[in-house]
Amino acid sequence: MTEIISGEAVQAALRICKQDEQTNCQHVLLSAFLDQQHVGALDCSILGGKICIEVLYVKPSYRELGIAKALLAQLHVEYPELEVICKQGMVH
Repeated sequence: MTEIISGEAVQAALRICKQDEQTNCQHVLLSAFLDQQHVGALDCSILGGKICIEVLYVKPSYRELGIAKALLAQLHVEYPELEVICKQGMVH
């Protein structure tokens, strides 16, 4: 694994992939990859004009590098007009 020194280095190396499933309730999964390793994910549902975050996870050894922020930023890029909410009790 390449040593990550700054948030800028993470942003330059981070790759975010999107999977979505079109149903009555659209399901979206954003995955973050760094040095070809899956390091984080944002799993959410879209219903009634709102994005409900089910899971936002970053592997412990990759935390504090801005990966969660990058996943949330990508979510806002994909769906700028929608309000983002978190499931109750899921925020730690």
